[in-house]
Amino acid sequence: MLFVALIFLVLLTLLGLTASGTSVMQERMTGGMRSAQMALMGSESALRGAEFNIWLAPQTSASANKLTLYCSSDGSGGCYAPDQTGNYAASTATFDTATTWTSTGSDGGTAYAPSLTGLSGAAQSASLAAQPQYLIRLIGPDLPPGSSGQVVGSNQQQNGGNNNMTKYIYTITARGAGGSTNTVRVVQSTFAAVLAQY
Repeated sequence: MLFVALIFLVLLTLLGLTASGTSVMQERMTGGMRSAQMALMGSESALRGAEFNIWLAPQTSASANKLTLYCSSDGSGGCYAPDQTGNYAASTATFDTATTWTSTGSDGGTAYAPSLTGLSGAAQSASLAAQPQYLIRLIGPDLPPGSSGQVVGSNQQQNGGNNNMTKYIYTITARGAGGSTNTVRVVQSTFAAVLAQY
């Protein structure tokens, strides 16, 4: 009888250890999923912020009264354009393919302006490990076959004047980190904007 009780006790102990191990594993999986979702939300926020920045492109000058987004081969204007050979800066490839977190600037990325790190109070649990980043690339003007790509019309932001506008195509790549920089999500979109020709 004592022998049966000991075997029964060993079986209960093994069952308890297995249950606690499964519980810990489920907690880790839940934490990993939450971190991945936070990274995805951060990268999507940066993506939408970059699209908004394209729409709010600065004026070339106070007198020009034209909206532009300056794109250069080195990305100094916040947007990368291909060089004469049709290639983008090497740092843009690093931004796209890095498996770990990238540093702002040297790897081509621009930090998303609203702070999503170091939150406090009730929002503290949603704080990201690093600020989301985005990278804008100019693909070029949208020129359908047989079209000049220009649209003439009234733009209310331009005081109702008629301006020659061109539809430009951009790709935006955004990276976001979750609760740690080990969880990275990358999203990309193609974005078309009608801007004053530059």
